[in-house]
Amino acid sequence: MRKPLLALAAAIAVAFPAVAQQRGPLVVGAAIFTDSISPAAAGYNTLSLVSQTWDPLVARDHNDDIVPSLAERWETLSPTHWRFHLRRGVRWHDGTPFTAEDVKYTIEYVTNPRTVYVRKGRIAGIASVEVVDPQTVDIRTTNPAPLLLRGLADIAIEQKAISERLGPDQAWRRPVGTGPWLYGEWIPGDRYDLTANADYWGGRPRVERLRIRTIPEGSTRVASLLAGETHIIEEVPVDLIPSVRQRRNLSIDAVESSVSLVLTFDTRVPPFNDVRVRQAVDFAINKPQIHQQMLEGNGSVLDGQLVTRATFGHNPNLRARPYDPARARALLREAGYPDGFETRINTMSGRYLSDVDIANAAAGMMRAVGIRTSVAVQEGAVWARMERAREQGPIYQVGWFSVGDADFNTVWYTEASRRNYWTNAEFDRLWEEARNTLDEGARRAAYNRMMEIMHEEMPSIFLFGLPRIFGRSNRVAAGWNPPRDSLLRLHRVELR
Repeated sequence: MRKPLLALAAAIAVAFPAVAQQRGPLVVGAAIFTDSISPAAAGYNTLSLVSQTWDPLVARDHNDDIVPSLAERWETLSPTHWRFHLRRGVRWHDGTPFTAEDVKYTIEYVTNPRTVYVRKGRIAGIASVEVVDPQTVDIRTTNPAPLLLRGLADIAIEQKAISERLGPDQAWRRPVGTGPWLYGEWIPGDRYDLTANADYWGGRPRVERLRIRTIPEGSTRVASLLAGETHIIEEVPVDLIPSVRQRRNLSIDAVESSVSLVLTFDTRVPPFNDVRVRQAVDFAINKPQIHQQMLEGNGSVLDGQLVTRATFGHNPNLRARPYDPARARALLREAGYPDGFETRINTMSGRYLSDVDIANAAAGMMRAVGIRTSVAVQEGAVWARMERAREQGPIYQVGWFSVGDADFNTVWYTEASRRNYWTNAEFDRLWEEARNTLDEGARRAAYNRMMEIMHEEMPSIFLFGLPRIFGRSNRVAAGWNPPRDSLLRLHRVELR
């Protein structure tokens, strides 16, 4: 693989000689590009583009911690009454002052039942928004809302005047935000060009221009980094990590994301309606071995539970079941399957790091204990139809974001999600309790018990906290931190 890769790198170097020799622009190779830069659209890869030009009221940093953004501080006046104090002197890209009216407009627009906005569920508990004065806004919730701040971090605040004059759809086409970068040119499927916002409240970006390019093929992304065409690339394929590491002028930045990769069972029908069969599969899969071979040890093996160690709600007392094929065979005999059975793992290709390789490795280990397992790689459109029909196969591979709080991925196992196969009344009750109290101790206790229930009943095989693996040129001098989520934070990046 190495010779073709270097040949491609050389070709790119000829085609783009200037980029490697000048101070700018900062060029990032993105793994996935959506066809939209709308705040209402799906996916954290879309939100990453949105966050270059727009700011939220509060934000997550690269470690998933909540930090001030357009609100510099906040307080709870009661369990259902929050007050946000806005930054003074913030201006929209067109020079218009940012005020509490913009916050009120945005939140009321997002929560309007008629509005199609993918992340509206994040702030669905908001009952009203009140402008106290131009720099102060109150938010009232129907119930105590411990997830309000994390929900608001996914909502870009939009300018009321422009959105009302043009309509949201037109306003989204040429963003006028408060963020660090000014809109330049958006070419779907190709690139997003931006320039520095000299008046950004968080400090002018360290480079004058930014280009985020879509490079969906992993080897091509790596080739662009080798050639000096890009300074940072997302999602370095595991098998190409050595190609980057062996270059003295390049580095690998790996961080565990908040995405938990799991194999989920359809527990509604045999054989996976029997917990002994589900546990047999768990004992059959050598997770540490797959972790080393398919992820090069990056990320982590999940601790027998859905959430990663960095997620609020992680239960420190649980451990992954050990690899024990003899125990797996015994459980199959006990469940009435001494000769095993046939089954299938459905997965997509490229949606998660090494996803097909991981599915194939798990299938091979299942076959070794008598479970004759095939792997079916589904196209995106087929997957979406299966998802809507709640027929994703006897086993399907999926990754769930927590963005720092167990609520955000445990929801998919509740009746409220309308997408669950497994159900447990105690689990659902604890989930509701945890999202309706501001008592962190009570919330942690609820999630810890929920993790115990999942560990016992095994609605899914909890595989890995997936890593995010970036490649970086040593021309990146400072200001870069690999994010746990998919949001690129680039305004402090300096180039040599």
